[in-house]
Amino acid sequence: MALEQQDNQITERTKQSEKVGRTQDTLASQLELIAPDGSMYVSYYNIPQMSSVVEAQRVRKALIPFAAILVEHNIDLDVRHLTLYHDDSIDEVTAVLQALNLGAELQQTMSHYEPLELANFKPQQSDELSNKQERVGFYLKAAQKFLYVILEKCRQWVKALRSKKDK
Repeated sequence: MALEQQDNQITERTKQSEKVGRTQDTLASQLELIAPDGSMYVSYYNIPQMSSVVEAQRVRKALIPFAAILVEHNIDLDVRHLTLYHDDSIDEVTAVLQALNLGAELQQTMSHYEPLELANFKPQQSDELSNKQERVGFYLKAAQKFLYVILEKCRQWVKALRSKKDK
């Protein structure tokens, strides 16, 4: 079932822009693909001849047979990069991408220990955090203005008392 969902996920991406968020169901299906300790690998490819949406679609279709090992992928058409999140070796994926004759080249593969679901939810959490910080900042400014007015009134009162005392 996870394989079917991954196939659907890759083909759906051909119809949507790269920046469209994932649904909760898709994220739940990805959880099945992540290792129990939450670790995975991320591989970065440079594909210099991928300059159109059609070529990006060819790359996505080439990834469909590897849905069992790929957790997530991201194609950045502007800079012609492909990012793959996976659990196992992806030598076969590299060979298939090179067979597309788009100049695909694996730049690096490195460990990635943060589960993808947490990374997807961080923007929402950071938005909530920034909203909370804005509210706190608003209240602090209001308190600062209030205390400043009180302090000015006290200064005026002390000044008036001094002038009365001097007379």
